[in-house]
Amino acid sequence: MNTWTLLSFIGFTALVAIISYIATKKEDLKSSDGYFLGGRSLTGISIGFSILLTNWSAEQLIGLNGQGFSVGLSNMGWAVTSAIAFVLMACVFLPMFIRKGITTIPDYIEDRFGPTARNVIAWCILVNMAAVALPSVVYAGALGLSKIFDVSSLFGISDSSALIISIIFITIIGGFYAIFGGLKAVVVSDTVNGIGFFIGSILVLILALRALGAGDAGDGLVELVTKEPQMLNAVSSPKVNVPFGAIFTGMLLMNIYFACTNQVIIQRALGAKSLAEGQKGVLIAGIIKIISIFILIVPGIAAYHLYGSENIRPDEAYPLLINRLLPEAVVGFFGAVLFGAIISTFNSTINSCSTIFAVNIYKPYHKGKMDPAKCITAGKWFGAGLALFAAICAPFIKFAPQGLYMFMQEFNALFTIPMLLMILVGMVSKRASSTATISGMLTYMALYLFFRFGYTGWDLHFLHKTAIYFGCGLLVTAVITYLHPAEIVKRRVQEAPVNIQNWKHLRLASVATTVLMVATYAVASPIGVVAPIEEIPGNLMIILFASLFSTWAINTVIKRYCDNKANSIFESGPKEELIKQV
Repeated sequence: MNTWTLLSFIGFTALVAIISYIATKKEDLKSSDGYFLGGRSLTGISIGFSILLTNWSAEQLIGLNGQGFSVGLSNMGWAVTSAIAFVLMACVFLPMFIRKGITTIPDYIEDRFGPTARNVIAWCILVNMAAVALPSVVYAGALGLSKIFDVSSLFGISDSSALIISIIFITIIGGFYAIFGGLKAVVVSDTVNGIGFFIGSILVLILALRALGAGDAGDGLVELVTKEPQMLNAVSSPKVNVPFGAIFTGMLLMNIYFACTNQVIIQRALGAKSLAEGQKGVLIAGIIKIISIFILIVPGIAAYHLYGSENIRPDEAYPLLINRLLPEAVVGFFGAVLFGAIISTFNSTINSCSTIFAVNIYKPYHKGKMDPAKCITAGKWFGAGLALFAAICAPFIKFAPQGLYMFMQEFNALFTIPMLLMILVGMVSKRASSTATISGMLTYMALYLFFRFGYTGWDLHFLHKTAIYFGCGLLVTAVITYLHPAEIVKRRVQEAPVNIQNWKHLRLASVATTVLMVATYAVASPIGVVAPIEEIPGNLMIILFASLFSTWAINTVIKRYCDNKANSIFESGPKEELIKQV
């Protein structure tokens, strides 16, 4: 690592820190809203970038490109189909959450089911973050940094020791951001890092195509399309670890959880200065998530063509591209961008966990009024302990047999889908009790654990199994609700903390996002680019015109329907009757 590499890394990292400090030095970090929700002052652009950077990070950039290296675009559903979940978030979940003025998902659960259910879901979130999400982020980031900067050679140590040093570095810096800066500092740093992330990721893609085309990116693109075209097939590829049908079963459920009810993601939208700004940010994130496959998966496919014969692990593919293709000065810049993405997810997760612990566990435990400063201090101490625990667990993820990304998704399913079950039941059923929903959650988790670690002879993809377990949990909840229905409690209606007028372009943006999602699958199929090269231009033109027409037609139909339905979710604001329906 030369001087320019080191200087570019330090320079961009310092720039992000300075901008974050200047933007937040006058913020109120002594109140709960100020520390945990950025004072409810966030704009759509900052929310969108923060959601993306929080979601992407190293485990996405390295993990999904690793999946691209091993199976191609057949795994793009995690990114692409999340768009429909973001549409649901903008149109249904976010208006309800902001209307209720909640800070955390356990707040909503307590309002609907009471303190016992709140404690259950709060601890489910914290255990999932501590055991799966945070260690995965730290491990992926440490792996990326240690390979990009060749830390083992730099210090003359083993790869394992280099990984440990990188883990310690990430934990210290990330913990400092999260614990002392609050949500606003996290969001500001996310926005700056987001710009660098796009620039650096697009540069890696272009250089990978140039390397594939012997110096010409256009030739590299042709090589990518014509050499093993099934690597670009997301619909009927023979090389998969997630079947296409899973996008309609377990993957759909997991995407709805992460986009609509995952505290780490939605906390940004809850900090919006208005409902319209929150909806803008959520849909910006949804659209960019679709097109992000060009930086999250396609470079991994290029790495497969370039380095597939070198017997490297899939999770090493993307760091190898950076190390071999970027100029040394730019390596430092992109290392800083990757570091920023790592820190973004790390500190966002720590901040959200601290919020849940302080607001939903520590504060209720100390009954009566509590000084907000003490509540925030408790959250900071909890965040520090969580960061330390994640650092200890992170090195063990390298033993995951299917790679980092699949490990994270498979074990996320154990905790996230039961939480989604409780939230959805609370939204659609007034008669379901805490006992009924917790019983449904336990049914799901018992089935998941039994067929994951007990009986392993059931040859079905875990995402399909997840949907079946979810159905069983709903059935148990419905039966108990039928036998022992809860009394309907009239809850206090409070004034929303911000303006709750819908974004005026909500309908068009939602339709366009959904059509773009479907069109992306059409492109990555035999009717798109997985065809003889002379047919591809015509295929793409047909998909383009079909998408434009579909957007116009669907938007027109919905507009006419909404004009005749006073309580439509696309109208000016979530009226009281709509809230009751939700």
